[in-house]
Amino acid sequence: MGPPTPQARPFAAVAVACRRLHGAARTPAMSTEEPTIQYDVNELPVYDFLHYWPSLALAIVALVLFTSVAAVTAWMTERRRMYRFVHLVTATALLECCGYAALIYATVRSGKGSVFNAYVAMQVFVIEAPNIAQACMYLTIGKVLAHSPALTRGRKMLRGWVIATCFAAADLIAIIVQAIGISIWAVSQSSGTPDQHQIRLGCAITLAGLAIQLLFFVAFTAFAIWTHRHPQNGLGGKRETKRLFTGLYIAMAFLYVRNIFRFVEFTQNTVLSWPAPNGTYVLAHQQILFYTLDALPVLLCLVTYICFHPGYLLPSSPPPPPAAAAPATHDAEAGSEGGSLSTAGKGEPADFKVAAVA
Repeated sequence: MGPPTPQARPFAAVAVACRRLHGAARTPAMSTEEPTIQYDVNELPVYDFLHYWPSLALAIVALVLFTSVAAVTAWMTERRRMYRFVHLVTATALLECCGYAALIYATVRSGKGSVFNAYVAMQVFVIEAPNIAQACMYLTIGKVLAHSPALTRGRKMLRGWVIATCFAAADLIAIIVQAIGISIWAVSQSSGTPDQHQIRLGCAITLAGLAIQLLFFVAFTAFAIWTHRHPQNGLGGKRETKRLFTGLYIAMAFLYVRNIFRFVEFTQNTVLSWPAPNGTYVLAHQQILFYTLDALPVLLCLVTYICFHPGYLLPSSPPPPPAAAAPATHDAEAGSEGGSLSTAGKGEPADFKVAAVA
């Protein structure tokens, strides 16, 4: 092999330092202090951070696709202004655009100046963005519950805004924890003398945030299925409702692929030493896995929202107020029992009577 190119020379120096670090770990030494890696973070090429030379063409294609999804979703959502919460999907696509724009900048700028800030920005936007799409799913189920007064009557914790707020709060906690983890390992790497314990700690905290996100997403999946199949679902039996939940399940499946991949990736980063031993297959160092198990599933999830846009499948009229909906439900129940007011009155809950009088 010939001499390293100017772009690869900084990486070659870091690679030599890494080999010395692992060699020192295998060779008995009088000193118990761990050898340190030193470098100038402003001189490192993008390869040193990603451990592969990113494809500029793939990054540009991803940027164009996510920009197109953001534009189409924004246009469709503005046509159904009652359900503007779907702009959360627009926001997700725009955050993904920011991530790939940062990757393009880092790729073009590599070898000409510092790319560390662009690398960190790319990681933050790409890791955090799907949380916003999940919030849109929570609000979708909240709207279904708002149109199901018979299902939520007497169950304050099942009100649409309560469910959406609880899951969105869990999502916010996951975002904050992930951001803290990313900041810890980013600060350590930018110091020029990275501490592998700090880097692994940052990965562990990010992993905890991903675990919170995945755990509540599993709970939400079970709740969405329960709501869909419940006989008192106010939108049950409608063709639009069937398409709404079909799209919701498809979008959730794509996010599961992405979330599980990220969880396994950061689990490996937490377990392995930093830098990883030579010859180790590290998921985070594989560009093909990044695009097939992160970028593509997120893109398909957002495209699903275009094909099954909640604004066009949820009712065009606002949900009835709970106080007005309760008597109507009671009348229907009384009619099904043969119209006997006395019979209906015996089975009527006390809290319902108060609501009816009010």
